[in-house]
Amino acid sequence: MAEVARTAGRTEAGAGSNAPAAASAPDAPAASAPAASAEAGLTAPGACPECETPLVGDFCHRCGEKRPESRDLTVRNFFSEAAQELTSVEHSKLYHTLRALMLRPGFLTREWVAGRRRRYLKPLNLCLGILALSLFAFSVYKPVSTYDLETLLTQDGRPEVFQPVDRLAGRKHMERSALLDRISDKWQRYMALTPLVIVGGFALVLQLVFMFSRRFFVEHLVFSMHFVSFSTLTVVLLWPVYLFVGIKQGPLNYTIAALKWLVDIAYMYFAVRAVYGLRPARTLLASVLLVGGYFVTYMVILLITLVAATVSVAVS
Repeated sequence: MAEVARTAGRTEAGAGSNAPAAASAPDAPAASAPAASAEAGLTAPGACPECETPLVGDFCHRCGEKRPESRDLTVRNFFSEAAQELTSVEHSKLYHTLRALMLRPGFLTREWVAGRRRRYLKPLNLCLGILALSLFAFSVYKPVSTYDLETLLTQDGRPEVFQPVDRLAGRKHMERSALLDRISDKWQRYMALTPLVIVGGFALVLQLVFMFSRRFFVEHLVFSMHFVSFSTLTVVLLWPVYLFVGIKQGPLNYTIAALKWLVDIAYMYFAVRAVYGLRPARTLLASVLLVGGYFVTYMVILLITLVAATVSVAVS
């Protein structure tokens, strides 16, 4: 009898130890619910919509994403957040980037190399945006157009420069002005495809000047993007001046161009000093060489695209 009692006791104990598992069996599908919702592309209530970390407050402590609310989907809230991103001094990447670009030469490059990048626009996005703005500004209005071949040839002042154009216009059975407008339009389109070529060409100039600096090419490339952005943005800021004085040969335009290049050299001096850490004399020499290299790079690309546009119109 004692043995039977002990056996019955062990049986009851075993049944008791299995009771929690049996009780939890109905909850097993609920435990796998987060995995199922993740597979379905849904976020569990109270979890971050970005990384699914449980939320404690209004913002995720892991990735910074905001807790979603129904009012986030209203038109008023959409435009309110957009306006805040563009105008808020604290949150606007555009403000912080342009302020550093214009007032602190070399700072953005140093921040990027050091890995402090979240607060600023990416170098490529910044450069492409400013180059697109410049292309639009100096092509939308013909008297202030950089890509107006007829104006450039007229300013040359020599009648013989129009002879090749007149011969080509005769073969194409077109008026001179119509032919030049078509070439100018092609020229502008080709220049719109060259921003990365300009940046890459100037980065090669930097690589050549600082070949013994033991820096990665990408560092030169980022420096190139920031300098090209600054130089192009200053040209855009001069657009109202050119709107009044026009783009033509003369003392006023030569003075504006000279001042512009002096600003570029001064900016390059402080940027090179900040990023490459050279002594003053070597920094000044490098700055002059680099600005000259940038000018040559830009002019070569400008001439290549002009020739390509002319050839394209001639064979079409």
